[in-house]
Amino acid sequence: MIKLAVFDVDGTLRDREYMPDSTRAALQRLRERGIALALCTGRSEHEMASLREELGIDWAVTCNGSHVGYRGKTVLGSAFAAETVKQWLTEAEAKDHGLVLYGSERMLTNRPDSPWFRQAQREIGFMEPDPIASPEHPVPDIYQCIVFCDEQEETGYLSVPLASPDTVQAYYTHRWRPWAIDINPAGMNKAVGLRRLLDHLGLRAEEVAAFGDGLNDLEMISSVGSGIAMGNAIEELKARAAFVTKTMHEDGIAYAVDQFVLPQLEKRDVRA
Repeated sequence: MIKLAVFDVDGTLRDREYMPDSTRAALQRLRERGIALALCTGRSEHEMASLREELGIDWAVTCNGSHVGYRGKTVLGSAFAAETVKQWLTEAEAKDHGLVLYGSERMLTNRPDSPWFRQAQREIGFMEPDPIASPEHPVPDIYQCIVFCDEQEETGYLSVPLASPDTVQAYYTHRWRPWAIDINPAGMNKAVGLRRLLDHLGLRAEEVAAFGDGLNDLEMISSVGSGIAMGNAIEELKARAAFVTKTMHEDGIAYAVDQFVLPQLEKRDVRA
C-alpha cells in the first residue's frame, strides 16, 4: 500500500516556473486518498520553500539527500566540515571558479557574476544567492556545494588532504552540466535522505512511490516500492523504474497517478 509519494522537482514537477494544472490536480487526488507528499530534490530547502508552501507539502528531502526539513526547518542533516568549505573557497579563489553553497536557510556564492552560474540561472533558474566576501567569511552549515568548472578541474575540490596530500575523501557527486557539478557529503544521495525520512515517519520503502527524471534520481527510484520515471527521463532511469509515464509537459504526473498509483489503492480496496 502506497502511503507516501515523493517528487523530484526540475523536469518532474515543473520546468522552471511552469507546472501543468494537471499536476496540481493529481497531487490533490493523492491527498484525498490519504497519501502524504514530499519533495526530493538536488535543490536547497531555501529554494524549495515557495513551491512547498504553494503545494501544501510539509516534508522536503533536499541537497541530494543531505538535508531533511519539515516546513522549512531542519530535522535531519549531514553538513560539511567548516574547514572543507573554507578549503573549497580558497581553491575557487585561486582558480577563479564560481561556487554556490547550500545552507538550509541561505544560498551563498563567491562569484555572483560567474558566467556559468548566470547560464545555469537562465537555463534552470536559481534564486539570487548572498555574496561571500572571502574564504574567511563565516558561513552557516553547508549541505551541498555546486562548483562551476569542467571535469578536468574538479579534482582540487574532490581531493581533501587527510593523512597525506594523496589521500582522497570520497564524495557523492552529480555532474549535471559539462561545466557544473554538485558535491555532497560521502554516502549521501536522494535514496539515503529519503530513507532517513522514512525511518523518521515509521514508513517502509515498499509504501513509497517516487517520481524522477535525472541521473541523481537513480538511487531513489531503485530504492522504493514504486519507482516512476518521467517520459523525459534518461534511459537508465526508465530501465530501473516500475512504471514509465509521459513527459512532464504531456501531463506525466497525472497520467502516472491515474494509471499506476491510484489503481494500486483500488486493488487494495477490492481485496479488503
